[in-house]
Amino acid sequence: MTSAIIGLPSEKEFKHILVLGAGVVGLTTAISILESSSKYNYIVTILAPHLPTDPKSISYTSHWAGAHHVSHATGTGVTAPDANSSTSAVEHPDQLAIDQETFRTMWELSAQGNEAEKCFMRIEQVEYYHEEIPVDKDGGQVNHHLRWYPDFKVLPLSEIASSPLSLSAQDVRSGVSFTTLTIDTPVYLQYLYERFVDRGGRVLKGRVDDIQDLEGVQRALREARPITPNSTEFLAQIEALINCTGLGSLTLRGVIDNAVYPLRGQTVLLRAPWIKFGRTISSKGKEGQDDLWTYIIPRRSGNVIIGGIKTPNDTHPTPRPETTLDILRRGVRLCPELLQPPKSSDNMLDVTTQSYSIPSVDRLSDSDFLNLIEPLIVEVGCGLRPARKGGVRLEVDRIGSTGLPIIHNYGHSGSGFQSSWGSATRAWKLLEEVL
Repeated sequence: MTSAIIGLPSEKEFKHILVLGAGVVGLTTAISILESSSKYNYIVTILAPHLPTDPKSISYTSHWAGAHHVSHATGTGVTAPDANSSTSAVEHPDQLAIDQETFRTMWELSAQGNEAEKCFMRIEQVEYYHEEIPVDKDGGQVNHHLRWYPDFKVLPLSEIASSPLSLSAQDVRSGVSFTTLTIDTPVYLQYLYERFVDRGGRVLKGRVDDIQDLEGVQRALREARPITPNSTEFLAQIEALINCTGLGSLTLRGVIDNAVYPLRGQTVLLRAPWIKFGRTISSKGKEGQDDLWTYIIPRRSGNVIIGGIKTPNDTHPTPRPETTLDILRRGVRLCPELLQPPKSSDNMLDVTTQSYSIPSVDRLSDSDFLNLIEPLIVEVGCGLRPARKGGVRLEVDRIGSTGLPIIHNYGHSGSGFQSSWGSATRAWKLLEEVL
């Protein structure tokens, strides 16, 4: 291979890196390696059974993500109660810094005029809680895991009590607001894919059965279907593998990480371009019950994600109608504005402009409620978050006697988007160290 093909200086040594997985973490890690400032010329190939260009399916989780950047990291080693896990769980020691780095990168990408601007929407986010916010008794400072976001403030109790959302009836005891951004995940995944390919990245469609079997890995490369030009050149010259298989690490031979488990989510996508803010109600479920989690995530496209659930070890592949109804009920209760499009809205939906109070909506029968909101519904979907007890795995492994390095970067649960760039940077640094 000549430097003309790669477009990089010929005096640098070439290193062929194989990334397993093409979700948001795999794509971001592959881009970070390909675009890194290194003494090596990296040739990066992605090998994955599912790509962002494929039709949506439960097998590819990234398509179904909300997503907004609202970190669950506390920096204490234990995630916040509203985390994308079945309970408050152990987090990676560097998780807070990972999320903060990702936010900074996405904030730059979302700037006006950036090529990725269309993927993001900057919004005011309000988080409500069923618990009181702890206060540092010595300094009197609010001890809250979201305090590093721009424009952060704790909502006065009087504001919560007087809210037209009937927050007291929903047992809300505290809240915060801040500025963040949302991610239009299908648009953003396509942007990442095109960015990777445009920078010279190569894509193969296929799977590895055993990550510790180097001959099997090379065979999988030869048998994979090439998606991009030059995908099949120099496949045998692998210098390192990057494992971004997410939930696949539970069953991938050579890894079989029993700390990984599926955390099922289900959402409803609505068309409501008049919604320009985000809201969430979070609380830790009582013993024997799932955590409670309702969120409103608007996208730049004018669509809005309503969710959600987080049910561990549930792999049901299609949306459950009763869950859809529950999500919509909770969503409208949290955001009655969904049923009140402004008369000047450019939407073409046949939605009533009548004002609805939360009690009046709650009194509607299920059939009447669904008839009311059905014109807004675009699709209903579900996905399996790649959760992991112990948090993200970011570490170096080796292939048997060959000593070929494997860099693991998986276990992000539902935080793959908001952790993607920070964990990708750390995966690249581990790669540099082992090479």
